[in-house]
Amino acid sequence: MKAKPKLGLALSGGSALGIAHIGVLQSLREHNVPIDCIAGTSAGSVAAACYAFGMTPDDMAKKAKNFGWLTFFKFSYSTLGLVTDEALGDMMRKLLGDVKIEDANIPLAIVATDLGTGDKMVFRKGSVAEAVMASCCLPGLFVPVKLGGRQFVDGGLVENVPLSPLAAMGADIKVGVNLARWRTYRPPRHFVDVMLDSVDIVTHAQGKFHPVPADVWIDPHLEEYTMSDWGKAAEFLIIGYRAATEAIPEINDALGVAGRAAARRGAKAPWYRRLLDFLGS
Repeated sequence: MKAKPKLGLALSGGSALGIAHIGVLQSLREHNVPIDCIAGTSAGSVAAACYAFGMTPDDMAKKAKNFGWLTFFKFSYSTLGLVTDEALGDMMRKLLGDVKIEDANIPLAIVATDLGTGDKMVFRKGSVAEAVMASCCLPGLFVPVKLGGRQFVDGGLVENVPLSPLAAMGADIKVGVNLARWRTYRPPRHFVDVMLDSVDIVTHAQGKFHPVPADVWIDPHLEEYTMSDWGKAAEFLIIGYRAATEAIPEINDALGVAGRAAARRGAKAPWYRRLLDFLGS
């Protein structure tokens, strides 16, 4: 009896660096790695949502080449932020339609931070566009996203690599993509870099203590880039693809181990063992 283990993929935040997730997804797809559930934080929520609703990595890559800060925000008159990320919500609706998380082709979770409590919020139901806006809401730059009487900001503050939602979704193997693993910092060019680097330092620090461990890590080498390097999409795609490809043997090993363990749990005992158990009872 052959049992199939369930594999979950967690995609971390990283602003422009999140384009590397598309390369990761392309490699996993080409190597026939099954993704049975997927979770995303911040930039990772965009890639996770698109993939969960059937967009191919090729289609995602074509869109990503035109991404920039102006793709994601609209100017605001609020005292709580300089801009809103309503343009991001509009983009998600244009790409996927006005869809609900619970209707995804692949079970999907999106992580944000509740600004009123500081707690982690894992969206498993409701509007995809609104959940992605909440997850990507960089504090200080974007006005907090209001949903159900609560205010939400970037999920990277509480769980940048969203592994715990994968465990809750029943993943036997949890693969984490950490865009911050090899991060370095350069002198900021403008106030956006200051905010991005500050948030990145916080998420990198909390990311060392994952509440749920990964079985396999994919760590793209992005140390030469900043989270504002929107013009480097082609390079990020290659780096993400390369990092995932290097992890394929480890992923296959994990799938094999988990599959054999599940098969042992599900297999019937030999006939003589069942007979002895019967006689003993």
